[in-house]
Amino acid sequence: MSTPVDDPLYQVFEEHLHSGMYDEQAAETFVRDVVDFYWAKLVKSGHVPHRMHEMLKVDLFQDVQDMLRAKIYGHYGIGEYNRIRRKKSA
Repeated sequence: MSTPVDDPLYQVFEEHLHSGMYDEQAAETFVRDVVDFYWAKLVKSGHVPHRMHEMLKVDLFQDVQDMLRAKIYGHYGIGEYNRIRRKKSA
């Protein structure tokens, strides 16, 4: 079983989340951008059968949405989550 640190999707998710670029964006924009970035990496590596593209993209969208909900639970959005995270680390 892989840990989140070993999971390439989680790494992309964390990089995007902590970038600050999505503090004032809708969660849907964040999810779409994470999925698009990760999808481009998958397709470039050549490990995705064409007949499974649509099904896998739907799964990715759901996974990233679930990850985001769990990560920012109790916050009003990505911006508030990042502001509090930055204060704690300062």
